[in-house]
Amino acid sequence: MNARATITVVLCLLLVGLAACVPELSVTPDGSPPVASEATPQPQAESSTSPEEASPEEAPPTEDSGQMLVAPTLAPTATPGAIYSVVQQAVEATNMEEAEFIGLSAADWINLIISVFLVVITLTLIARVIFLILRRIARRTATPYDEIYLESIKPYLRWLFGTVVLYIATTRLQFLSPQVKQWLGQIYYILIVALIVILLWKLVDIFTVWFQEKVKDQGERDGKEAVLTLGERAIRFLLIMVGLLIILDHVGFNISALVAAIGIGGLAISLAAQDTIANMISGVIILMDQPFRAGDRIEIQELNTWGDVVGIGLRSTRIRTLDNRLVIVPNSSISNNQVVNYTFPDPRYRIQTEISVAYGSDLRQVREVITQSLLGIEGVLQDRPVDILFLEFGESAMNLRVRWWIESYMDARRITDRVNEAIFKALEQAHVEMPAPIMTVELKGKTVGDKKDSP
Repeated sequence: MNARATITVVLCLLLVGLAACVPELSVTPDGSPPVASEATPQPQAESSTSPEEASPEEAPPTEDSGQMLVAPTLAPTATPGAIYSVVQQAVEATNMEEAEFIGLSAADWINLIISVFLVVITLTLIARVIFLILRRIARRTATPYDEIYLESIKPYLRWLFGTVVLYIATTRLQFLSPQVKQWLGQIYYILIVALIVILLWKLVDIFTVWFQEKVKDQGERDGKEAVLTLGERAIRFLLIMVGLLIILDHVGFNISALVAAIGIGGLAISLAAQDTIANMISGVIILMDQPFRAGDRIEIQELNTWGDVVGIGLRSTRIRTLDNRLVIVPNSSISNNQVVNYTFPDPRYRIQTEISVAYGSDLRQVREVITQSLLGIEGVLQDRPVDILFLEFGESAMNLRVRWWIESYMDARRITDRVNEAIFKALEQAHVEMPAPIMTVELKGKTVGDKKDSP
């Protein structure tokens, strides 16, 4: 332990001893200091009123009275232990009962020195021994994160042990008044709770590092990092709130009334921000379910939105269209609609087009011509088969569907243009007729042929 820390602890305990020398003042019911009275004893009959007969106005307030702040009850005086009895016997054996220094007897000073010694020994020796034992246990485990955690909490763990021992060392001092002990006890309690919260805070840090390394090693999707950040912030906020509630409950605040007030306020906020809360919940679901990630090309069919995902937030998702326009879509709208992801799990994409050939055409020749026309086109996967399906008999032609695979969805429209052009030229060179729809209209016995352009 540092010499500065040791001196700090000793000075604090000396200040505690000096605070105990201040005479305790009683306070009258009206808040004024007591007035000195004569030593004449009062008749006993005047104070014969029993506690049960006291008026309700004089009854102390209880926790169920609805008050926000309740005065804590003084702790009972600790029973002298074996060390205190031995010290008292030693002082009596040396005839030092009457010796005093700055208001403290010899026995009080000896007990104060013993308390200081206990605190110093804990900070210098006991805490170090416990830490060495924990480090030896951590070294036997397969993961290195427990050793990293122990190194990060080493100073806080030492002060936690020191604060607990300081509380015990202060409680055993009989010369301290109950008010001083209560005041110091609340300070020790707040310190202990704060140190425990810090230890848990460091544990969250180690868990965050472990999860990031796990995601990095497994090569999982980037959405988990956003979920990790959200969960980390929620846990830290929960730690702070629980610590504050524990401390406020200890110092005398009525937690039930406080929680009720917070609940009413939260209900009012939730009713006023229903859409925002719905979008945030949908954002959390999207981040956890991961139907898409930043950089994926998606299509929200009912919203007629198509483009690349720029970012996923708690309230909305930003999509850049092919026209370089940024569309901001609320997350609740995405959750309630069907989303098509063209990137995950594979960017390869199958495209189809429909053509019509005249009746009497050789379907085998048509299939062969179309298949050969797709060979060598840039972007078309040659290791995937080209499907040519005879769908139906049309009114004036046979309808075929041609399907092929491309390397990436990024060039879907350009490749479709090249494929359509290649199929048209190949069928034209093979003298395969692709008739247009023909409509025959009879007017007053005359027949008029009217050709209609194909869409």
